[in-house]
Amino acid sequence: MKAPRPRPTPAPRRPDAPTQPDLPGDAAARLAAIVDASDDAIVTETLDGIITSWNHAAERMYGWPASAALGRHVTLIIPPERYGEEADVLARVRAGEVVDHFETVRVTKGGHLVDISLTVAPVKDSTGRIVGASKIARDITERRRSDETRARLAAIVDSSEDVIVSKTLNGVITSWNPAAERMFGWTAAEAIGQPITLIVPEERRAEEDEVIARIRRGERVEHFDTVRITRDRRLIDVSVTVSPVRDSAGGIVGASKIARDITEPRRIEEERRQLLSRERGAREEAERANRAKDEFLAVVSHELRTPLNGVFGWARMLQSADVDEPTRQRGLAAIVRGAAAQVRLIEDLLDVSRVVTGNLRLDLRRVELRNVIEAALETVRPEAAAKHIEIVEELDPSATVMGAADRLQQVLWNLLMNAVKFTPRRGRARVGLRRGETAAEITVTDSGEGIGPDVLPYIFDRFRQEDSSSTRAHAGLGLGLALVRHIVELHGGSVTAESPGKGRGATFVVRLPLAPPARGDGP
Repeated sequence: MKAPRPRPTPAPRRPDAPTQPDLPGDAAARLAAIVDASDDAIVTETLDGIITSWNHAAERMYGWPASAALGRHVTLIIPPERYGEEADVLARVRAGEVVDHFETVRVTKGGHLVDISLTVAPVKDSTGRIVGASKIARDITERRRSDETRARLAAIVDSSEDVIVSKTLNGVITSWNPAAERMFGWTAAEAIGQPITLIVPEERRAEEDEVIARIRRGERVEHFDTVRITRDRRLIDVSVTVSPVRDSAGGIVGASKIARDITEPRRIEEERRQLLSRERGAREEAERANRAKDEFLAVVSHELRTPLNGVFGWARMLQSADVDEPTRQRGLAAIVRGAAAQVRLIEDLLDVSRVVTGNLRLDLRRVELRNVIEAALETVRPEAAAKHIEIVEELDPSATVMGAADRLQQVLWNLLMNAVKFTPRRGRARVGLRRGETAAEITVTDSGEGIGPDVLPYIFDRFRQEDSSSTRAHAGLGLGLALVRHIVELHGGSVTAESPGKGRGATFVVRLPLAPPARGDGP
């Protein structure tokens, strides 16, 4: 069993040492026990600064045992730069004052500095005369360290560019830093005490409930992208990190949120995504164009070779002497058809070249569209009759435009030939002309094969055909509709194509601006 610790023997009393008030034995013993058991350092000294008592807490705090401290000057534990403070305190004690909670610094036996909160009171003798000072010192090193830590954290929070907000588990805002004021528009005084839904859009409330549920489970929500609303009702894209806030016992009492405005990064990312998409689309379009050109060259070769083979074959046959007259006539007709087909192909190629180089010239005159349409119909009717296709006309005779009659007839011929080509036997086509307020509208409709939705956006492009293989059912270079668009646009008009889908026919609509009234015409 451990022997009781012997009480330190007080140093011999100096003749001029102050006397303590006389107390009854039991009271003095109780007072001594209280002083020795105190967690605060309790020290008494004379008005000259000589230490007269030193409890156990003083021994623990300063490192000096009572036997070494009693009778020594109090500067034993005072850093030299603090001597002036001690003189001021003793002067106030001599005046009868009590110095409450004076924060200062003391030095230990090992030379370490200790932050303390000091209360100093006068000690009086039995006659009421002030004979010394009683000092109660509390170590506030940890508290001051905590205060400094909190101050640093508060400075970090206040200077942060990110929004830092805390709230209770019931969603009530408890802190609101300057960045939150700048982002959302509410001051801290206005926001603290308000529900967090102050900045949460109505359609995002369910997200907030889910986040709180995860915080209650002790989870941390990191880099959650969402939307918040400002005082002036603007929506802001933010990235939020939410952490539980715990009390001293470790219980979760709230949540801390750090939010960063990602509106600009998101806009940049969206622009980058769109640029990549456009670049990918342009590359795919270029690849399609290259494939279309390759296919076109193959088609050109095929389309030129087919009539040329017929021309060459019949020419060789006609060279023989034993060809009868009917065969000779049939051969000459085949040669003329083949040559005419080649002439049309070559003319289309030359027209495309003229369009591309800007050399397609138009001789503009006042043109009655009804006459142009009827002229085109005359050239198409033999093809339509061969397939027993009925062509219905609904033509307004009053539609007049400024245009090149030959080129406009080329437009109508291409559209009508397409209608006949893609309409099955005994089908039906329709051509209409209507005068509007500012434009004439020509409509060519067929009941044929129709146009697929994947081809419709490109129907007027050069070198584009729905079927560009050499085994396709219909001949042609796929330049006719491209020429239609270019010629119509050179006339200041537009052309569009519509189709409900494959097997359901197609409609082409040409719009041309009306010619201004001629002199002598009405308004």
